Amino acid sequence: MKIKEFTIKNYKNVGIDEVCTIKFPNKSDGHSDMLTIIGENNVGKSSVLEALRMFFPYEKPHCPSLDRFPKKVEPNSLNEEEHMEICVTFHEFNEQDLMKNEISRYIYNDELKIKRTWNAPNLNDKDVPYFAYIQKAYIHELEDVRTWNSAAFRGVSDELKLIYDQFCVDQSFSNGTIPAGKKEDFTQFIFNQGDTQLINFYDPQWMANPNGLSSVLRSIMPKVVYIPAMKLLEDETNTSKANSAAKNLMSSLIEKNMRSSEKFVAFETAASDLTNEFVGVNRHESLNALEDSLNTKLNRLMDIEAIVNFSPPVIEKLHENTTFSLKYNDVETTTENQGSGAQRLLILSLLELMSEELDEPIDEGADEVWQRSYLFLVEEPEIYLHPQLQRKMRDSLLKISESQLSQVICTSHSEHFIDLADRHQGVVIAKRCNSTGATKFFQVEEDLYNGDSASEKRNAMRMLLNFNSTTLESFFARRVILVEGDCEIASFKAIKDVLISEYPGKKEAIENCCKDINIISCKGKLTQRTYCEVLSHFGIEPVLIHDLDGEAYNLGNNMRMLQSINSDETRRLYHNPNFEEHIFGEAWTNDKPWKATKLITQSFHQYQEGLLRYFNFVIGEDAADSLGIESLIESGV
Repeated sequence: MKIKEFTIKNYKNVGIDEVCTIKFPNKSDGHSDMLTIIGENNVGKSSVLEALRMFFPYEKPHCPSLDRFPKKVEPNSLNEEEHMEICVTFHEFNEQDLMKNEISRYIYNDELKIKRTWNAPNLNDKDVPYFAYIQKAYIHELEDVRTWNSAAFRGVSDELKLIYDQFCVDQSFSNGTIPAGKKEDFTQFIFNQGDTQLINFYDPQWMANPNGLSSVLRSIMPKVVYIPAMKLLEDETNTSKANSAAKNLMSSLIEKNMRSSEKFVAFETAASDLTNEFVGVNRHESLNALEDSLNTKLNRLMDIEAIVNFSPPVIEKLHENTTFSLKYNDVETTTENQGSGAQRLLILSLLELMSEELDEPIDEGADEVWQRSYLFLVEEPEIYLHPQLQRKMRDSLLKISESQLSQVICTSHSEHFIDLADRHQGVVIAKRCNSTGATKFFQVEEDLYNGDSASEKRNAMRMLLNFNSTTLESFFARRVILVEGDCEIASFKAIKDVLISEYPGKKEAIENCCKDINIISCKGKLTQRTYCEVLSHFGIEPVLIHDLDGEAYNLGNNMRMLQSINSDETRRLYHNPNFEEHIFGEAWTNDKPWKATKLITQSFHQYQEGLLRYFNFVIGEDAADSLGIESLIESGV
């Protein structure tokens, strides 16, 4: 069972103007089940992980405080548009999933949709049920019958009458009446007998807690393994602390191995038998006797009745009784006494081990015990790690995401976790809307590299990403400029330095205008066009600076350059025939960045018209107008 997509509405600054929808990549296209959410600081990346943690039944609190509602304003309980809502859609059910009643009963159109809605802060957990989008089943022979007693079943078909008799025996209904609270159980009992011809369905709709959905979610939904970024790292590596990253990882590993142990299976069977002995209408007579004796004494004092309940051993938590320490130079210490780097490496090692454990494929035909899937939520996995280990962390998370039992969502500021050539469907860009303060998310759902030139475009993008470490800064930049070569980058820096030296009073203004600008050397027009197309799908509109190379500005490659920016001439600057000849009147074959820098530094005013045209285009029209450098030059200031 995998997550197909999830939506978030009205959680902090996420899903305010429009519902935030994030989809996992389509694995049929060769993509992994890993999402990387990137964006500037404090834009709302971590809020996505927080919302998911609040939704899943393993994390607390399940009900948000006022701080988690947009602008900390309490919603109108009657206005659904103001309510907080999280919805998760599951798909890709394996054979074991489909054999599990707790899952199969909620599937509609090969999907399982579950949502939760909060219409006020600080609600009780029981007041916020889980909803499932399902077809309500009904027994068509009893559709208009309100009371399901023996008389109601006299005129039904022999098949239904036989199942009714069996159900009454199983449930010890001596009077032959099925209570209202047991009607859904009887419908499910018919399903279990395989007599689906007795069942019809209403049109699908959202139903609150059908068949006790809220109580069974803990056993069917993916287990969340959360690894935070800024929380005290020693807490996250301490297996004695509840819900620490190391605790979750270790318990998951232990649980997986316990399932294959004969002794564990025997213990689980014995615990189940013990539960059946003390729970339900057929419970052990000693418990009934104890309850009767207690009530006899109670009734002497007050008209009140006590119910004695028995809680069996919690099998699913046995694996959590696991701790470990670290030994270095023959000295054994707890994890919190190690350095931050060593602690993060411990998390990395556990993730690598988890990836190996999950690497074994599930045999669809085997008669195996159903296994819960995992959802890894990782904040800034690169933190405390140098670049080489960042790549290792990325590879471990990717390997985990390739398992049939796990998916990964991480937030990051590292280019090592962004792959626009082969995993662009897994990249989600978070951007803040300046007018409302809401965060919008941009994601590509289709394969960007298609058609006859698909392979060529993908290879061009791989080359750009491999040889230009600043490429992925585009996702954090205010303005992105795609140029053909390094000469243009060197020239921009030289122009900025000259302007600051000549107008020191403008230094701060010039620095601000150049801040958050990313100039990328694409090494050719094909890569320029390809990268431009890729960025545009993520809501980024780069500008192009290119050479005409002796062709007309609106023909051949030059026309294709214009088409890549939707024929918007304001986003293109060209030089004829090339950058150095257009500005400096010289043709160079080598050392272009150095030669351009030297001429700009020594003879700026000789070439200032072309240089300022280029500089102003790079920083943008509004920034150029605010600087007013040309006016200063004309006035001789």
